[in-house]
Amino acid sequence: MRRKTIRRIGAYLLLAQLLFSTVIPCRAAQTVSDEAADSGVDRPFITSVSISPGTAVVSRDAKCSFTAYVAGVNDYSREVVWSISGQTSQSTFIDTNGVLNVASDENAPSIVVKAVSRQDSNYSAAALVFVQTVTYDLQVKVSPENGGTVNGGGTVKEGDNVVIAASPNEGFDFEGWTLNGNRVSQDLQYTVNNVRGDATYVAEFRPVSCRITVNVNDTNAGTATESRDVNYGEGLALEAWAKAGYQFEGWTENGNTVSKDSRMQLDRITGSRTFTAVFSKKNEQPKTYTITASASSENGTIMPVGKSTVKEGESLFYTITPKSGYAVKSVYVDGKAVGWMDSFHFTDVRGNHTISVDFAESPSKDKNNASAEKPEQKDNKTDQKTDTADRDKGNDQAKESGQDKEEEKDKPDQDNDTEKNDDEGAAEDFDGKTQENRLTGTLKHMNVSVEEAERLVKGNNDAELMSGALETGDLQVTIHNDFSDAEQEISYYNFEAVVDYFLSGEEKMELLRGNAPAAIHLYIEDTNGKESAQVQKGFAKYKMPGMNIGQYFEVSLTAEKQGEMQTISGLPTALKVVVDVPERLKAEKRQFYVLQLHTKEEGGREFAQFADEDENPDTITFHTDKFSPCAIAYIDWNAEDGETGAAKSRGMRNAAGIVIVLLAVVVTVTGMLYIAGKKRR
Repeated sequence: MRRKTIRRIGAYLLLAQLLFSTVIPCRAAQTVSDEAADSGVDRPFITSVSISPGTAVVSRDAKCSFTAYVAGVNDYSREVVWSISGQTSQSTFIDTNGVLNVASDENAPSIVVKAVSRQDSNYSAAALVFVQTVTYDLQVKVSPENGGTVNGGGTVKEGDNVVIAASPNEGFDFEGWTLNGNRVSQDLQYTVNNVRGDATYVAEFRPVSCRITVNVNDTNAGTATESRDVNYGEGLALEAWAKAGYQFEGWTENGNTVSKDSRMQLDRITGSRTFTAVFSKKNEQPKTYTITASASSENGTIMPVGKSTVKEGESLFYTITPKSGYAVKSVYVDGKAVGWMDSFHFTDVRGNHTISVDFAESPSKDKNNASAEKPEQKDNKTDQKTDTADRDKGNDQAKESGQDKEEEKDKPDQDNDTEKNDDEGAAEDFDGKTQENRLTGTLKHMNVSVEEAERLVKGNNDAELMSGALETGDLQVTIHNDFSDAEQEISYYNFEAVVDYFLSGEEKMELLRGNAPAAIHLYIEDTNGKESAQVQKGFAKYKMPGMNIGQYFEVSLTAEKQGEMQTISGLPTALKVVVDVPERLKAEKRQFYVLQLHTKEEGGREFAQFADEDENPDTITFHTDKFSPCAIAYIDWNAEDGETGAAKSRGMRNAAGIVIVLLAVVVTVTGMLYIAGKKRR
């Protein structure tokens, strides 16, 4: 009996030893690791792993890129191991760069993407990918509306076939089916095979003949082309002639003015129409309009200033001149910013207008050099005056030059000596002793030689030069933000990608010389309920479940050079955008996102979701390299959701480890007490 008991005790001790050998070393290693981290030992370790985007919607036979961000201390490894789960197709995979490839035969509703730290597998992050079931909207329409009837179409799964049919009304013939203006079939019943996108098929009908009826509102005032029948698809020119004392006002159709030209060309007539030639008695007094011009400060002028009366159809030219030490900041026409310029021309005036100009202070020069630069400032004024005259009238330059020569003859010898000294100084500059007088624009402001500037531009190291161009006004950047009343601080480094995108090296050099200024305009516009139903449908389709859309807006980017405006839809590098949260959307425990729906060049749509990058609850900061319709979205979290998943997981691991160690200690102590008791007996 005693031997049997001893054997049992030995088995228990062996079991306890196995338990200690597997559990206690792991916990000891973890404890040592934690103690090493807490004691500040200089060894690398990981603190967190995150994935962007956290959620995504991907179609079959498509790709989606994910980025893993690994945080740590002391030269830690940023590498991760990518994996996926939940897929049904063997062709669905994620590569080592975090690019998820969804197969065309993937049937899973969702896939989990996981990134695990290569250095410490205890740290990982996951993202949820919703696999979109692709359906398309196939519509059928009639042209003209009374030409016949159609049936078929509707919501179609990708790759399916659909039969559409047409039936002409009495008096009409069926011409065929068209898609995007191109004839695809002449059959009344047409099968659309392998549907791969939204499409609208139009059944084209034509009447046997079309009646063009022409009326005149007053036969005593004028005459017009007679009414006539024309064949379907033909064209016709209508003309109206006013009688003495009367004038032609325009052509109307169904009470709406369709043309103000006395000769109106109708192309490809597809139905009967009725037009009326409208005449009125001449008014001896021509119509006049008022254009009001003003400057925001006394730092420059706009001429003519105040209110100017202009006859209908005439033009008015405005000249804008900043005072010395100031530059044109922006010009506003009818309340809308049109950039910066030194003149503006209203042509064919047919309404009242306003024009205003803002001036900004140019960078001031060193006061210690004020006396030395006075002669040069005088010359610059003369040059500026001559340049202005050159732009207005070429002959004025010669005239002014002649007057200057006469004045020079009358100058005393002292002035001639001064001029001689200036010439000698210019010669010294030409010899290379100084380049200041040869430099212009931003280069002169920053005292950088042309050769040095060209080297920096070619080496793509010109950020400091272009920042100087912002100070001089050679480069202008404006942000039009409907969600912020405060003027936002502009950093060139945020717009550097825009400048590199639309300006070549030669154009940058001309800008820095002050010869070819450029402007960049970022618009963050509240659509104010005018967003299209298509945009609303797109956001509702792609947004994450449980997410609400609070406000639609649009981000657009334009760039202007040499008087030409260019719209930029995408950049190689993301641009930082800050949006103030509307007051009506602010709430406790509410997390905000920005959704973006971008139309690609080939016509497909690309959906993106951005998390708020700042900690300010009143603003949303995100980076985007595409400029298209956006929406402010939000999710309301419950109070118990405040603890992060990582913290919960870490706490559970620690608690489990402590319980295992305690159980091992209890088993060991119990065994030892049992053996001691047996020996006493």
